[in-house]
Amino acid sequence: MPGSSISTDSLRGGGAGDEGPGGSSRSHRLAWWLAAIGGLALVAIVAAAIIPGSHSTATKQPFSTLAVAPHGSSANQLHAHLSSVYGSSIPASKYGTRISRQENGIGPDGQIASDLDPLPPDSFNRPVAGYIHYALGVSGQLGTALSALTAQLQAGDRAGAEHAWDVAFTDYLHLGAVYGLLPGNLNDRLAQIPTSLNQTHFTGLHRVEKGLWQGASLSSLVPVSQAISAAVPSLARTLPRTQIDPIDYAARAHEILEDAQRDLMSGSQVPWSGEGVLGTAAGITATREVVRTLAPLMQGRDNTLVEVDNWLLRLQSTFEAIRRPDGSYPKLDQLTIAQRESINGNLAGALSALEDIPGTVETVGLPSIPTIATQERGK
Repeated sequence: MPGSSISTDSLRGGGAGDEGPGGSSRSHRLAWWLAAIGGLALVAIVAAAIIPGSHSTATKQPFSTLAVAPHGSSANQLHAHLSSVYGSSIPASKYGTRISRQENGIGPDGQIASDLDPLPPDSFNRPVAGYIHYALGVSGQLGTALSALTAQLQAGDRAGAEHAWDVAFTDYLHLGAVYGLLPGNLNDRLAQIPTSLNQTHFTGLHRVEKGLWQGASLSSLVPVSQAISAAVPSLARTLPRTQIDPIDYAARAHEILEDAQRDLMSGSQVPWSGEGVLGTAAGITATREVVRTLAPLMQGRDNTLVEVDNWLLRLQSTFEAIRRPDGSYPKLDQLTIAQRESINGNLAGALSALEDIPGTVETVGLPSIPTIATQERGK
C-alpha cells in the first residue's frame, strides 16, 4: 500500500539482533514484564508484613478470637447478667416461659390447649342434639335385641342366646358418648361391671355374659334379661333430657376408644365371652358418630378433621378385613399375631389423632399475657 512502512518481516517478527521498528517493540514488552514482576514481588512483601502471624513464629495464636474468647476462659466477659424483662422488674425466665408455652399450645394448667380462637359454648348445642337423636335410635335397637335375647334364653338355645347377646352388647356400646351421664343406677341395670370374676350378685348384660359362657342354666338368666329390657324405657325417657358439657363431649371423641383399648382389647370387661374385638368395633361406630356431629365445628381449624377421618377409615378397614362372612369377629384368643398388631397399631394412630379434637374445638382461649407496660402500671 503506498505510504505504508510496515513490512512482512515486522508482521512475523524479526531476529534477536534486529534494530528496526520490530526490535524496539520487543524491548518495550520486556520492560513492562520486568516492571510487573517487580510490582508483584513488592505486594507479596507488603502482605507478608501486615498479615498477623505470617512472618513470625514466636507467637502463634488465633487471629480475632484471642480478645473475644480467651482460651480456657468461660467467664462472661461482658459483665452483664439479664434476669428481668428490659425496663421492668418482671422476671425474664417467667415471662419468656409463659409466652413459649402459649405459642406451643400449653394452657395455664399445663394441659394441651389450642391457640385457635375459642368457639362459643352454644355452638355445641347442635352436635350434642344430633348425638342424642342418634342415641335414641340406638336405644330402640337395644330394646329389640334384648327381646330377642330373652326369647332365645326361654327357648333353651345357648348358641342362639350367645349370638343375641352379641347383638345386644353391640347396641349398648353404640350408645358411646352417654356413658357416665345416665342418672341413678340406670347404667348398672344395663351393664354393671362386676368388681371381681367371682362376683355373682350383679345385674345387666355382663351377668348374662357370665351365665352363658360359664354354663349356667338358661332359664336362670331369663329374669336377668327381662330386667335389662325393663330399663330400656327409662333410657329412652332420660336421653332427651341429658346434658353434655362441651368440654366433656369433645373429650368423648377419644375416650370411647381409649376405654375400648384398655377394657375390651385387654379382655378385662369381657372375661367370659372374649368379645373384645366385637366391642371395639362398636366403639368405632360410636366414635364416628361423635366425629360426624363435631365435623362442622372442626372445618377450617387446623388439619384435625382430615387426620381423624383418615385414621378412623384405616381402623375401620382393619376390622372389616378380619370380619367373618357371617358378620362375626374373632374372639380375642382367636386373633393371629398379625391381626392383633394391625389392630393395636391403627388403634394407637386413631387415638393420637382423636386426642387433638378437644384442643381444636376449645371453648376457652389461652389466657392473654398482659403487656409489659400494663404490668408496670398495675404495680
